[in-house]
Amino acid sequence: MQDFAALVSALAALAWPAVCAFLLVWLRGPVGELIASAKQRKFKIAIAGNELSMEEAAEQQSQVVLDLQTKLAELEKRLGPPPEAAAAPMAARTVQPARGHRVLWVDDVPRNNSYLIAALQERGVEVDTALSTDEGLARFAAQRYDVVVTDMGRPEGRTAGIDLVRRLRAQGTEVPLYIYCSVDAAQRWRDEALQAGASDITASGTSLLGVLP
Repeated sequence: MQDFAALVSALAALAWPAVCAFLLVWLRGPVGELIASAKQRKFKIAIAGNELSMEEAAEQQSQVVLDLQTKLAELEKRLGPPPEAAAAPMAARTVQPARGHRVLWVDDVPRNNSYLIAALQERGVEVDTALSTDEGLARFAAQRYDVVVTDMGRPEGRTAGIDLVRRLRAQGTEVPLYIYCSVDAAQRWRDEALQAGASDITASGTSLLGVLP
């Protein structure tokens, strides 16, 4: 019996390395892909219904932080040094979520606005997205919206945002229409956008959130 037990122990000792070797070979592909994915930062996170890579998420976060820093610097420059009384703790305020408001956001790459859309959803705002002018017009006709946001350039044209604004105003709508685009586009097309009926055109996500419900 002792000899049999010794034989079993010996076989077990020989089997474990074989099992480990088999597992290493079998898992070599998945483990390699996982390591390569980590190196290339291919992990995805879901924000406002969009899947973003770590690089995309970090870039949008950086844009939001930079925009906030710029706005705070402008505000501080405009107001000057705060008085000593302002250093006292402010009373806590409760921000009421904007329940019931609905925003239509037209952009052929909606993932670029994931953080801003998530901020609106945190307020209780419903956000619907459309990828083109035609889809935006169809959604607007089928649903009541409190605000419409559009980008500027899309595959259908470099001033697609202005075209959408113009077509919506031609329908007689008085809903606020905002164009959210790059700094260059905002500067270049500002006058034409306002003449077409845009409520405003901005490259600042902070400013945009400030006027949305």
